This record gives sequence, structure tokens and C-alpha cells, in this order.
Amino acid sequence: MNQTDLALQLIQEALEHEFWLSATDLTSYDDLKSLHDLPEFKRLVELNEEKYQAAQAKSKPVALILQDPPTTGQPLPLLLSLHGNALNAEETAPHWQSAVALGWYTVILQSSQLWALNAYLWNDLELGAREIKAHYQDLIASTALEPGLTVVGGFSKGGEMAIWLALKEIIPLAGFIAVNPGGPYIEDISLFLPLLENCRSLGHLRAWLIAGENDRNLPKLKALHEMFCAHGLNCQLIIAPDTGHAFPNDFDQTLAQALQAFH
Repeated sequence: MNQTDLALQLIQEALEHEFWLSATDLTSYDDLKSLHDLPEFKRLVELNEEKYQAAQAKSKPVALILQDPPTTGQPLPLLLSLHGNALNAEETAPHWQSAVALGWYTVILQSSQLWALNAYLWNDLELGAREIKAHYQDLIASTALEPGLTVVGGFSKGGEMAIWLALKEIIPLAGFIAVNPGGPYIEDISLFLPLLENCRSLGHLRAWLIAGENDRNLPKLKALHEMFCAHGLNCQLIIAPDTGHAFPNDFDQTLAQALQAFH
């Protein structure tokens, strides 16, 4: 609307309330291009970066456990779930909560990589892998878990991370459940080829790809499914009708079907 003074004022107020972003985001929005050369905007970008870096330095990975540890001595299968980019563990948890009633020890893992206040990323795959591996080692050391029955699930970028984690064999997995996965590997599925060729446990993994009928990545996910099957990966593709880039409305039923297949 070309209200420059108001725009600068609102950015200042947002920063005062800790609504910062990574600097690359703040300077990449087309709506803000008219501000880029203004000294006051440059000052706000610097202030934003200071706040972002201070918050990132304090940010730690989180494991949100959805139930009390088992007390019966009966080991439980483990489900690790990964949020999508710009999301967090708490808002992701309800989508995976139904796994608890199915007998799975369900843990939502939150990255330490910040995008904004209480919004996290999996962009650095190697860093994410180290954090997930540390969580997994803590869990198996502290909880009675069923050997050989760990599954990783994820939505959007968390779904891509789940696939990458399994094919890289970062932790021992029975398989993965990727809901509308997205990211660089989905944009160019040939990036998965070296991982498929080097994965020693490929024949033992089970894979579930869940794609929204209206998700823009559906054609690529269909091609990815074909690629996985051609390399001997036991992979199911579920296309959710009337669904975009989101969890399907009947995800509880799909999750139950997928988890049952791992037993």
C-alpha cells in the first residue's frame, strides 16, 4: 500500500514483541522490496538478526513424549515423529496422538533450527540427524523399547527428513511414514538415488508415502514411489482425496493401517 512509515513502525513493534525471522526471510519478501534501501529498514534488519542469533544460540532440540514410560516391563515399539518446517512439536503432536492407544511409545522431536519464534526447521539435515540420533540413544537407554521396531514419521520437510534419515541409516529403523513430504529431495528425486544404492537395510524397510490429492508435489511423489519400488523398497502410496499440503482428515485410520503393517 506504499505506507512506508507504517510498515517500518509495524516491523519495529513486531521485533519488540520478539516476532523476528531469519534475515534471509525478512529481506526476501517481495512486499518489502521498496524498503530495502532505507536506512531505517537496514537498522531493523540488523536488530532482527541480533534477536534471531541470540535466540538461535539458546535453542535446544526437544523430545515431546506423549505418554508415561511403560511400567509393565513389556517393551513398546517406538514412533518418532518430525514436525514440518515453521512448525513445532506441540502443534504437531495431535496428529500422531492416536498411535499411543495402538501401543506405540510416541515421541515428537523438535529441531533446534529456528525460523521464527516457536517455529523450527529441518533445513540442515546433518544437524537434524545428530539431534535425532541423540534423542534415540537417550530413549533406548531410559525406556523399555522393542528392539528392531522403531518407525519415523514426518510431515512436509519433516517427511523428507524421515525418508533421508531411514535411507542414510542414521538410526536402526523398521521404516518411515512420510506425509506430504517436501523439500529439495522431493523437488529433485534423483538426489535419493545414491542413498537407495548405498542403503544396506533397504530390503528390510517398509515405507508409506501419504500424499494429498491436491498437493503440488503429488506427481513427484508418484514418481518417487515408482523409484522406491524399482529399487526393492516395500513402499505404499496413499493418495488422500480432497487434501492439499496438510494431514488428511482420516489420518488416524491411515496411521493405524501403516503401524499395523510393521508388526
